[in-house]
Amino acid sequence: MAKIVLIILGIIVVATFCTLNRQEISLRYFFGWNTVLFPFFLLILASLIAGMVVGFFLGWGKRWKLRAEARVLGKQLKALREEIETLTLKEEGPEPSSKTPGVSKPPLPGG
Repeated sequence: MAKIVLIILGIIVVATFCTLNRQEISLRYFFGWNTVLFPFFLLILASLIAGMVVGFFLGWGKRWKLRAEARVLGKQLKALREEIETLTLKEEGPEPSSKTPGVSKPPLPGG
């Protein structure tokens, strides 16, 4: 519910921003190049979206790198746990057998 309210508030803020910044502008580049006239809010929104896209890809690259490192560390952890198990078994020695030599189990009834 709170997410929906935040989305609606965001839409209202963006719509208000767009209506307040409707002035027509033209960008000038080097060598006398000019753009056609367009509303000022389009420049601001395009800059905001471009920044979000760049931020997403930079963050995605960092997450990918961290996930790769987590996979390597997970493999190391698994290998170390297996090593601990083998060393523990070597120290304890073999488990005593539940059967004692020379004694057999009685047959089960009905079988």
